[in-house]
Amino acid sequence: MRGIAGTWAQVPEIIDSNWAIPATARGRAPRPRCAAARARAPLVAVCAALAALSVACGGGQTQGEAFDPRWKDDGGAGIAAFQRRFAGRRIPLGADVAVGVVAGAAAPELVGVPLDGGPAWTFVHPLDARPAVAGSVVVGLGRGELFALDARTGELLWKRRAGGRLRGAGDDGETTVVSLVSTTGTRSVVLAVSREGLVLRQIEDSAAIGVPAVVGRYAFLPWQGRYVTVFDLQTGGEVARALLRTEVSHAFLLGGVVFFGGEAATRFDASIGLGAAGRASTARLPARELPGAPVWMTAGTEVLALAASAEDRARLYARPRAAGPPGIEAERYVATYYRAAVGLDARSGALAWAHAGEADFLGGAAYAGGFALCDARGGITFLEAQRGAVAGRASLGRPIQACVVQADGLTVAAAPSRPAEAAAAGTRPVDAAMAGARRSGAGE
Repeated sequence: MRGIAGTWAQVPEIIDSNWAIPATARGRAPRPRCAAARARAPLVAVCAALAALSVACGGGQTQGEAFDPRWKDDGGAGIAAFQRRFAGRRIPLGADVAVGVVAGAAAPELVGVPLDGGPAWTFVHPLDARPAVAGSVVVGLGRGELFALDARTGELLWKRRAGGRLRGAGDDGETTVVSLVSTTGTRSVVLAVSREGLVLRQIEDSAAIGVPAVVGRYAFLPWQGRYVTVFDLQTGGEVARALLRTEVSHAFLLGGVVFFGGEAATRFDASIGLGAAGRASTARLPARELPGAPVWMTAGTEVLALAASAEDRARLYARPRAAGPPGIEAERYVATYYRAAVGLDARSGALAWAHAGEADFLGGAAYAGGFALCDARGGITFLEAQRGAVAGRASLGRPIQACVVQADGLTVAAAPSRPAEAAAAGTRPVDAAMAGARRSGAGE
């Protein structure tokens, strides 16, 4: 049977039942939620009984056909009906934060700093891949242990045994949904985890499931590059499915709205039922040649390496509009190429400004009125969207290997003020910026 979640015998590869270690229980042995969590009997009858009890134990094992590609297109009726019921639901803003990866002597270190001001934090833990920032948490996985941190403070919220590799995560302030690829690389695993570290739902399937989002009881799961399944975490079934004509492997929350992204960003609004016809509220970037062939969003089914690559140094950053006609906020997007950041018109692709940084840009995010770019020295530069002027700076305090930035509720007014020594920085001519970037890239 093509299932979501295999038998209980498969579970230990990914997770050891509900043996979570929440922050409040560090230093003492965790206890399973119920007797079913301790059972590992191989008998079919016992496994069936455990599966029936699993929802009550807080770790529901789901059976069904939610990711069946033979699904018959309903013309968008199902997803449109669900959107009408979903509309008006309050979606909290995520933390505005930059998180860098530092090569430590014994294990990698995560360093984070709030973008709207606040002290930096550090957390040491083995990492097998780049961590994910989603909502109010930072999620990482290393040496068989999955963990979540408070994104603003770095405080450990929970950790638990887990296998596989991290693709991405979603979070709504109460539940964290984590997308993993199994250790064999043949199956996808999605875990819905409470703030106490308890697995509320585990989903397994052979479909390649990308970066998820979650709002309340509903998880938004992109898969096969064209579908987004709305999955009910309480009942364990598919509620609706969106079919899109643009490549999609990310679901994310931004500005209090759900988006489905990949080569473009589609807003989950009243037009979502028109996705199969290519008429959903989709924001696209203009096609144009740029150094390094940068992309807006990497494939959500990929596992990102711990250290930034050339593809991370050549990226596009844009913020889709949360309301009104689909498009890009401030009509600006940014392309980075090593030390250069170039502002482009979101309608025509024409060059608007260029900025030469002090080190290679490894990550970034667009916020309301600007861009926050994180470089290899651990510096964060805030650039004003229209003219590219330096609006402020922050720092992670040390050189980094990679950087993940989330800017959800950040505005120009909330960004750190520009220090006096940076007043003379600002933009440089396009040719000079790109030439500096090429010199930097030649030495990498």
